[in-house]
Amino acid sequence: ARRVAQGHGAYFPFIARRPHSHGLVLSRSGGAPAGPHAGQAAAMTATVNRPASSSDAEAQRPKEKMTERLIGGVTPEYAIREILLGVTICFAQIPESVAFAFMAHIKPPIALHAAWVVGLICSVFGGRPGMVNGATGAFAAIIGTFIPNAGTGLNGQGVELLFPSVIVAGVLMLLVSATNLSKFITLLPAPVMIGFCNGLAIVIGLAQLHPFKDAETHEWKSGPEMLWMLIICFTSMSLMEFLPKLPLKIFKVIPSSLVAIIAAIVIEFAIVRGALGHRTDVIRDVSEFTLDTAIPIPFFANSEYDYGNIFDATVLGDNLGKIFVQGLLLCIVGTIESLMTSEVVESFVKTPSDGNRTVLATGAGNILSGFLGGMGGNAMIGLSTVNCLNGGRGRLGPTVTALGIMACVMGAYPLLNFIPVAALAGIMIVVVLHTFKWFSLWMLVACILPKSIRDKLGPRFQRKVPRVELFAIFAVTLLSNFPAGTNIAYAVGVGVAICAINYAWKSGKTFTWRESFGNDGTKYYDIEGPLFFAATNRFIKVMNPDVDPDKVEVRFSDTTSIMDYSAMEALHRIAHSYASKGKRVVFKSLCPESEKLISKANRLCASIEYTSREIGVQDVEGIVPDPDEPFEVHF
Repeated sequence: ARRVAQGHGAYFPFIARRPHSHGLVLSRSGGAPAGPHAGQAAAMTATVNRPASSSDAEAQRPKEKMTERLIGGVTPEYAIREILLGVTICFAQIPESVAFAFMAHIKPPIALHAAWVVGLICSVFGGRPGMVNGATGAFAAIIGTFIPNAGTGLNGQGVELLFPSVIVAGVLMLLVSATNLSKFITLLPAPVMIGFCNGLAIVIGLAQLHPFKDAETHEWKSGPEMLWMLIICFTSMSLMEFLPKLPLKIFKVIPSSLVAIIAAIVIEFAIVRGALGHRTDVIRDVSEFTLDTAIPIPFFANSEYDYGNIFDATVLGDNLGKIFVQGLLLCIVGTIESLMTSEVVESFVKTPSDGNRTVLATGAGNILSGFLGGMGGNAMIGLSTVNCLNGGRGRLGPTVTALGIMACVMGAYPLLNFIPVAALAGIMIVVVLHTFKWFSLWMLVACILPKSIRDKLGPRFQRKVPRVELFAIFAVTLLSNFPAGTNIAYAVGVGVAICAINYAWKSGKTFTWRESFGNDGTKYYDIEGPLFFAATNRFIKVMNPDVDPDKVEVRFSDTTSIMDYSAMEALHRIAHSYASKGKRVVFKSLCPESEKLISKANRLCASIEYTSREIGVQDVEGIVPDPDEPFEVHF
């Protein structure tokens, strides 16, 4: 019965969910089986006779399912959980966004407006429900390399180029989605992902040192100001890290970042300023939120930015180049982090993601964000993980988060001015500690130590991986920060190149051959392994047209395929060498993909003589019925 049902499913893909939608009449027969779904799993016969009425179909649905459908499939429990999570993550994302603005050398409103614009579009239209989006450290890391530091909370020189760059990044993301390039995220090796996280953590961590330096002299602050900044910073770190670990339900609902901010404000205004007469910087001191910054406007209409010199003929070419390069780098890191985060969320919620739709929504969000004077953004892997671990599954929670940030920026912005800058640094340091993959350090130690010592030190040191892959991890980590001029996008490219070269080298070494002779004097070369640029030189040297007999056959195994032009060129050279000596060589058992490559390059490979691989057809179970014939499905 199951096989028949699956066969009909080819013509009626929704038969299990909506029997009435394809003209099925359900009639009960026989006794009802026992079980929790006895009402639905009773013996029934479905025959294609006449369309079923809507009332018949509704009668088969449980009452609670009907209620859920009437309100769009949203249960009260789901709505309450998502809304609470959305509010919680909102108060966690606001201080992160402000910190990312400092890291990118721009004013906080630029990051906060980007957070809700990108977050709202990606939450509603994106391809991964349950994923939180907004201004991110990856974007800030790239932007900070193009905009010099003018002091904490101030816009650095050249900020006017940021917004066109974000728009360019959004357009490029649309092209990535349209051309289905998001599938190439599968080419990102695990060592590169680990290095990406480590490098991003170091970039964010180093950016948190700026508030502790004087904006004019760039020297470390001193005296009571430095002391109280450190106290506020460590207090925020402690509350952020340890409060959720207390066995109290209230701390599962109230975000620890919000408690840390409130505690920092109390310390600053009740103790530091109120009782002792000292002070540390708050957001109002470095970059005040005002009514003018509450509502986003198109970047070219903002009188704060000077576009007169940007499009001057003498510098126009350089500026356009900077806009494109910055947009390209933002597109790369934004696409990578969004797709990585999508995979992480998918591992939690166990539902498929749509990578192209994710990138499409991210691109649209960045275009609108750049147009409205925002720094752009992408998926936030940390907050998305928090959302999923606490039961977030749908679009409602991240949407509430985006709307909450919008409400805070547009309506409650005076409250944001009281947040101490040191508290933001403390919160972000905790984020850094959780972003960095600490186990990679144990992998480094295990790679250096000999096996005898690793065995004595215990299971923690049983983490040895190939040294080349460990080199890729730390190459990406270091190149994300050093030397000057590099950034996390370049580091990812280097990491992928290292892993790709390593794989090509190892795959090339799997190329093997065996020689034999037939009764008729024919010489056979049996080839194993992929044939591509790393193996072609060995393949050519194996063949010996000077001493081989007049008839030679090269038999490819099931594991052998012609992978690239280098392999085709090798076959062509071998065939030409044998033909020049009046001998014949035939390449046998080429797979369909290899034949396709050779046929497309026929003018380049005209001298190659080959035969196709024999393909056995596996037994096929079941018969797909004619959709015009009546059928029966028994449950």
